[in-house]
Amino acid sequence: MRSEEPTPYLINNICILPVFLYMKSAIIALVTLAIWSACHVCPAYSAGGLSVNIAVDPEPLHGQLHAGETYFFNITVANDGLTISSGEPTELDPSILYTGYLYTVVDVNWKASGSYDYGESTTGYSSQLDDMSLTNVLEVPIDGSILWDSFNHTFVRDAFDFGVKPYETLEVIVKARVYFEVYNVSVGVDASRRGPLAAEASITLRLLDDKKVKYVEGKYLDMASEVEPLKDVAEAEYLNVSRFMDNLADMNQSIEAGDYFSALKTYSKYDDKYRAQLLSSLTEEASTSYGKTLSISQLKQELDFQNITYNILEDKYVSLSRTYQAKQAELEAAKQNLSTAITGVFVASILFFFVGRRSVRRGTHLSEKTVGMEGESRDSELGVR
Repeated sequence: MRSEEPTPYLINNICILPVFLYMKSAIIALVTLAIWSACHVCPAYSAGGLSVNIAVDPEPLHGQLHAGETYFFNITVANDGLTISSGEPTELDPSILYTGYLYTVVDVNWKASGSYDYGESTTGYSSQLDDMSLTNVLEVPIDGSILWDSFNHTFVRDAFDFGVKPYETLEVIVKARVYFEVYNVSVGVDASRRGPLAAEASITLRLLDDKKVKYVEGKYLDMASEVEPLKDVAEAEYLNVSRFMDNLADMNQSIEAGDYFSALKTYSKYDDKYRAQLLSSLTEEASTSYGKTLSISQLKQELDFQNITYNILEDKYVSLSRTYQAKQAELEAAKQNLSTAITGVFVASILFFFVGRRSVRRGTHLSEKTVGMEGESRDSELGVR
């Protein structure tokens, strides 16, 4: 182990190391290190047995850092069975020895990313906005144990302050790397430097601010104004209403859960792909509806013609019905007159029959009476005589 340990100090609540680890040998160490570094390049090497983890407190919901908030970044280094010990070489050069300490580097980068369309293609882009680097020297933990290093940061600047548009993404990339601290035997441990990479880890977070929230909520309203009227569309042939309604529901669910970047991703997918499908489907439906409208118009014309024909036939029927009723009335009257006539004839016939018969009887009686009178007259005449 070293005879003396570096003492870190705080600047803006961030733990950093002094520029010179040991003031008494600074000049000699720097000159020696410059000469040695110019002649020697460390190969990419990792002995293994170390692991690094990055934890954020409070834990960002859906990987979102809120502008204006303070977060603590805890870097933990675990010894999972490191096989190298202090004083042993870590490189191919046996004169480069391990000090028993670890050199930690934490880089924080702010990066804007987005995409734009041209024709049927989409191109993504990114730009570096800012960065921050923190270093420290830690004694390697014993086998099976961990040690940690931490720093805090308040994200006072939001996306607008960085010049990032609401439709772009402001990423915060935190990368922690652990190196073996080594020294050259010829210059001693006082001229220690960063050696091969032992382990690394990184996390990518996204910075969220109020402008981003309002932008996403506004885009949800835009989608809703285009999709919700589709609920009234029934029996569509080309329009998949459920797909668009599901997209709207997914975006709303993401917003309710506070996952604004996922909500914006859903909207971007709808805007880049599904809106074109919606317009195409609506065009197909309009064309089909127009054809159906023409068919309906023709059927309506045919129906109107049939209605006119029906009205004409109905008028004829009414006229014939009235004629029939008139003829029927005349027939009934004639029938009644005929019946009366027949009855009159029948009664007259019966009357004539009885009258004729009576006349015959009366004639016979008169004849008999006349004959009798004539006999008496003859008798009288005979008696007179």
